[in-house]
Amino acid sequence: MSKPLDGIKVLDLSWVFSAPYATLMLQDLGAEVVKVERPGAGDRSRSIPPFKESVSGYFYMLNRGKKSISLNMKSEEGKQLFLDLAKEFDVIVENFVAGTVDKLGIGYEAVKEVNPKIIYASLNGFGSEGPYSKLPCIDGIAQAMGGLMSQNGLEGGKPLKTGPAVADSLSGIYLTVGILSALLERNQTGKGQRIEVSMMDSVFSVLEETVIRTSMTGEPLMARGNKDPLGAPWEAFETSDDKWVIVCASGNDRFIKVYHGIGRDDIVKEFEGDDIPSMEKRAANLDYLNSIFADWAKNRTAEQVLRFLADLHVPAGEVKTGKDLIKDPHLLGRNMVVDVEHPVLGKVKLPNLPIKFFGREMGIRSGDKPIEPQLGEHNKEILQSLLGLDESEINSLKEKGIIYEAGLINSSR
Repeated sequence: MSKPLDGIKVLDLSWVFSAPYATLMLQDLGAEVVKVERPGAGDRSRSIPPFKESVSGYFYMLNRGKKSISLNMKSEEGKQLFLDLAKEFDVIVENFVAGTVDKLGIGYEAVKEVNPKIIYASLNGFGSEGPYSKLPCIDGIAQAMGGLMSQNGLEGGKPLKTGPAVADSLSGIYLTVGILSALLERNQTGKGQRIEVSMMDSVFSVLEETVIRTSMTGEPLMARGNKDPLGAPWEAFETSDDKWVIVCASGNDRFIKVYHGIGRDDIVKEFEGDDIPSMEKRAANLDYLNSIFADWAKNRTAEQVLRFLADLHVPAGEVKTGKDLIKDPHLLGRNMVVDVEHPVLGKVKLPNLPIKFFGREMGIRSGDKPIEPQLGEHNKEILQSLLGLDESEINSLKEKGIIYEAGLINSSR
């Protein structure tokens, strides 16, 4: 079955999470992705746990189905091989510190000379311009400097980053959007271009009302835990079966329904009023209002609390763990949790592509057996099919250390 990006070839210089997340999405949409890895070590995520028999589940998760060549681009011959390959690709993706690829002689200007139609997509911490541009960055730094950490955590507590690397994944999603937009424009103009996504920019762009609120009031929006002044009850509440339920009862009507429903008409009478005055009064007493609902919820199971709130059309949900999610009936029904088989890792579950095309399946399917590439596994295939090199030329490149194959990684498959 055809996919939207069938025929698109991506040369992927990226490593670890942010940009490999983008190229994984491109692959799930039909693109052929060829990773270019460092000789010897390869993508750093090959050394990130969990492991089974020295195979990284983390690397597998992000690189299933991609191909790998290992190329020493610090050598002149390796750099020339890269530029020769670049002629045959539609997209190049990299996520080094800004300016690194230019120093190596494989940046956009060099590639554009040999392939004017190339889409050259860069993802880095702070972009190629500005006072932070040369600073190294990983997810936690982007969350801090982009403003997320100051708003995450408990009220009055120390700043907290999120558990999952949301700066990485968010910037990867933005990079995907940029690449798809550039490909669409190239179809119209015939011209390639350079695009860039900054992790700090990406985090800053999703801070909701932070910028407008601060510019209007002069006061920064600080961490408030699970609470929100838009309504009550609004918090995570523990239930009698040791589960947690988050409730987000926005608006005056939901406030009235909830507290009337738990038998606290006295609270309704005390706080009921016109929307704006009532909202401000509730916000000023949110801890008190939450404590009343907490006392009610702790004597009921999560299922009872959620059923009560669902009947009132109040947004609420169970706080789910990873164990809950991989067997969640809704995610399973939407093909978001996929059972796959790996020759070393065995039967494992993976998250699927969340973009749904009606009438066509994207991503992976349960029962599939996608594998990740060994380091340099596709050197011969790529160099022969795209550059026309013969066996002796490829062997010569190996002997000179220009290309590298790791014969021991995943050798049992």
